[in-house]
Amino acid sequence: MRQKAIALLLAIMAAIVPGAIHAQTPSHFVWGADLGGGIDLSSHDMSTLNLDAYFGYRGGIVDALGVGAAINMMVNNSNRAFPVYALFRSSFRTAPSLCFFDLRGGIVFNNLSDNTTRSGLYLSPGIGVNLARGKNFRSYLTLSYVYNGMQPYESPEGYNDIDGLHQACVRIGVAF
Repeated sequence: MRQKAIALLLAIMAAIVPGAIHAQTPSHFVWGADLGGGIDLSSHDMSTLNLDAYFGYRGGIVDALGVGAAINMMVNNSNRAFPVYALFRSSFRTAPSLCFFDLRGGIVFNNLSDNTTRSGLYLSPGIGVNLARGKNFRSYLTLSYVYNGMQPYESPEGYNDIDGLHQACVRIGVAF
């Protein structure tokens, strides 16, 4: 069931994003990067340092509609997570706004300490605040919840009974 949902999400991303990017003029292209950290709320000692990059379309009420990828490095062990996601960001108005909604959803590839890779659902809804705005850039701060569909796994330290990783995440970023 979970694999079907992930496959459906990836198919939707593959259908929407290229059409949106192809139909745009150069002024509607957006790309950006975020740097942040996630605090583990599920008591598995897997807080992270995160680096995200994305690209896509912007226009009208849409601040960003595209695809992105991230590297999430756990600070207390050698696990890594690599989310690949669809991104939707909007303030739901055409005029400049202080706050916006940020939604990321897709698949995450968890590279575990026993040298195995397992995939799962990735979901990150959040809210953001624009910090500075220029003609060609925007800086912002987001606060979001992150769900990483990590499953239980065996490591050299023993069995890790994880049924999803829940985090509170803060990101600072810039979009061009």
